[in-house]
Amino acid sequence: MKGNPLLRTALVLAVLLLVLIPVLQITRHASSHDAAPPATAAASPAAGVDRPAATLGVTLLVHCAPDATNCSVSQSGRILLTAKDRIAPGEYRSATEIAKGTDLVIRAEWGDGDPHALRAEVLVHGYQAPLEKSFWAAESLEDAFPIPASFLPPATP
Repeated sequence: MKGNPLLRTALVLAVLLLVLIPVLQITRHASSHDAAPPATAAASPAAGVDRPAATLGVTLLVHCAPDATNCSVSQSGRILLTAKDRIAPGEYRSATEIAKGTDLVIRAEWGDGDPHALRAEVLVHGYQAPLEKSFWAAESLEDAFPIPASFLPPATP
């Protein structure tokens, strides 16, 4: 493009300003949506309202390679899967209830410092697509498995 450098600079700035307006509208809408408290969250005890969080029936599957000496899955301090749910070497399964929009905490321990793999799956009852996440660790693993509220189907009363 030939022409006056000031004119080219002004043209580029005008185009950038035109693009900036929709970008600001999108980011403002997303930040106000993220700041709103989730509708399914339980009310705090200080508020005097005792409302349970929405839950869903799920099956948790955990596959460890090689087999972990200790493996557990919890959500908000509640244990959902432990060594008692072991169905085969390196495989664990538990049918349970989880709260929508709250992370699961995956913990596993192995006796050596070799690399280890762990795959966790959440199968929502009556829903086709599972949630899956893979983890890599050496001696121990403690990591979050996010459960997005928007992915899951509506809770049943």
